[in-house]
Amino acid sequence: MANAITFVGCGVFTLLLFMSILFAGPHLLLPATFMIVVILVGGFCVYIANGMLQRRAEIMKEWED
Repeated sequence: MANAITFVGCGVFTLLLFMSILFAGPHLLLPATFMIVVILVGGFCVYIANGMLQRRAEIMKEWED
């Protein structure tokens, strides 16, 4: 569930930043592009962290048995 929320959130914010580039003009291109990259990298980090936590939970469950 967290991965779906992460992907949707990253997509929405990326779309908003693309729209801000279109509406504000080319002088906003560099900062908005940097923010888009930061959002996508952050979403990827959340995706990896969530996978690590899920795998840890599986390992802990195996050790309990």
